[in-house]
Amino acid sequence: MHKLRKAVAESPLRTVKANTKDLPLVRERRDRLIAAAIEVFKDKGFHAATTRDIGRRAHMTQGTIYNYVSSKEDILYLVCDRLVSEYQEETTRALETVADPLERVRSAARSVARIMYEHQEEILVIYQNTYLLDSRSMQVILARVQGFVLMFEKLLTDAAREAGITMRNSSLAAHIFTFMPTMIALRRWGLRSIPQEEMLDGIADFLVRGMGFALEGEGGAVRRKARPGERR
Repeated sequence: MHKLRKAVAESPLRTVKANTKDLPLVRERRDRLIAAAIEVFKDKGFHAATTRDIGRRAHMTQGTIYNYVSSKEDILYLVCDRLVSEYQEETTRALETVADPLERVRSAARSVARIMYEHQEEILVIYQNTYLLDSRSMQVILARVQGFVLMFEKLLTDAAREAGITMRNSSLAAHIFTFMPTMIALRRWGLRSIPQEEMLDGIADFLVRGMGFALEGEGGAVRRKARPGERR
């Protein structure tokens, strides 16, 4: 999992200026702005929303807001950066508990789907508004996402090697693996009737099979190779 943390740490930087050196206070106030902005952007969209709207929802005056950000565009960047970072960290923590590469493929698929399910509103905000970021902010966000995809590319490559199968294009597979679960948020209008656990299991099973791995208890050519001295 160190690859994801390393990729994020080496991502291009984009600093949001604050007029105070009290870092805990900056963090607390920005947390309030981010939570409020997610709700306002969801209700009104970025263009129609104003800093006054965000301030009302965060119980902060406009004068106070500008002590922690310089513009509404800064707030949008903070929203996208926080959500992508937290999404990555939650997924990373979920995967750290599974050692076997093959088991981690399904665990990874289900973890991504679960996080998408739990953060549907935030995912919608990102997909609806990220294109409005300035080029520097977009570069930072995309670098974080690419670090996330690279982590899954390694996961799938290791599991394929363990299973003795050939993965034709591991980069494409990683993009499919990380993007497909977003349907939970983007297509939720058609998925509301499906119970949560059934949805998560269905997506995970589909991805595992689609990557060429057999599920536990299934036959077929895709099986883990026996380790030295292990009976199959």
